[in-house]
Amino acid sequence: MTNGAPGRASGQPNRSRRGDSAELWAFPLRVWVIHWLLVQIPATYALRFGVPNSPSPPYSEMPPPLTGLAHWLVEPLRNWDGLWYRLIALEGYAGGTQSAKAAFWPLLPGIMRGGSELTGWTPESVGYLVANLAFLGALLILYRLILLDFGDAVLARRTLWALALFPTALFFSAVYTESLFLFLSVAALYLWRRDMFWLAGLVGVGAALSRSGGVFLILPFLALLWDRHRTDWRGYWPGIIPAFFPALGPALFGALLHQEQGNWRAFIDVQEQWNRYSALPWETLRCAMSTCHTLGGEPDGVSWGWLTTLVNDPSWATITSNDWRVSVANSDVLELAVTVLFLILALLGLKLLPLYQTVWVLPALIIPLLQPSEVHALMSMPRFVLVLFPLFIILARLLRPRALRIPWFIVSTTLLVLLSVQFALWYWVS
Repeated sequence: MTNGAPGRASGQPNRSRRGDSAELWAFPLRVWVIHWLLVQIPATYALRFGVPNSPSPPYSEMPPPLTGLAHWLVEPLRNWDGLWYRLIALEGYAGGTQSAKAAFWPLLPGIMRGGSELTGWTPESVGYLVANLAFLGALLILYRLILLDFGDAVLARRTLWALALFPTALFFSAVYTESLFLFLSVAALYLWRRDMFWLAGLVGVGAALSRSGGVFLILPFLALLWDRHRTDWRGYWPGIIPAFFPALGPALFGALLHQEQGNWRAFIDVQEQWNRYSALPWETLRCAMSTCHTLGGEPDGVSWGWLTTLVNDPSWATITSNDWRVSVANSDVLELAVTVLFLILALLGLKLLPLYQTVWVLPALIIPLLQPSEVHALMSMPRFVLVLFPLFIILARLLRPRALRIPWFIVSTTLLVLLSVQFALWYWVS
């Protein structure tokens, strides 16, 4: 058994209570529609009526505005990394061994380029469509995976809400890799749980081409094999072969970078260019709470100056001012709060999650703590945790009491709307 909990996933499929087939489709679709509206409407409204912060496009070159419907739907959600993916879709990775583009993995920009050539749409429009459809696919499969592992439809529904309404879930609708990676990783694990090992391994290659963390699908694949066969070593064959397929992701990306930049390890070397360095986890957490670096005059470490300003002048003029919104965006409060929350959820998961889900979660939490940024020690953590679906299962379990669930979803949804506005107007979110 896995971690001692009854009825959880092992390497063998077990029975789970399933809703009827209509519910398997209807509920995730409903969650997806509500999520999309909560992100898209505020983002489009902000583009129409808001005053943008100074943009930060790749190499300081802002692309031209989009036209037609894409202007209202896609443009407010293509900011930050979305423009890097656009640039790669248009130009590839050429640009020398110091090109910052090597930090962005190739599957999404490759799809954007191919889709643009087929349809005539802009690459970012294709990326927007891929992100939103991939999130729908992820919700559909995740619902089924939770039923398979836990046999609890109520838990599955609550998990989907917790994920879709999380404050930084806006990245599931933006031109980012979160949706695509979540879809491919959940699909790979679901396929493996259904004994479709070779197909799961191939899907795992796609996950490992969309984000570096995809290579760690090897760990849950092996955990599921161990859970089924234990010391029956003959039983590992031939499933042990596709279990290592995700390792092809970095290998293929390295080959692409060698061809275009002459440096197969550019995706490793580029981390220094993005101000990341090596540190022990407790050192990273210390730098998240107090200043360790001052890069470009902007110190890392949590700051409460925005709260002091609001207390001294709790007015509409304050909360809509550029200075206050920049102060909130750069305060690192969100990064620290989310990191602490998910570390707690991971500790609870050691007892409550199947083994394969535990080994999937831990590297994704630990590695960012080993590679902090000099700009924000916990930079992007509120975005990185979005794909750690097992921890949202733990969160959903904690939200079982109505007295906790209702306040959580009110606060979470409010923050999702506000952060969608911030993102659309070029304020840093994660």
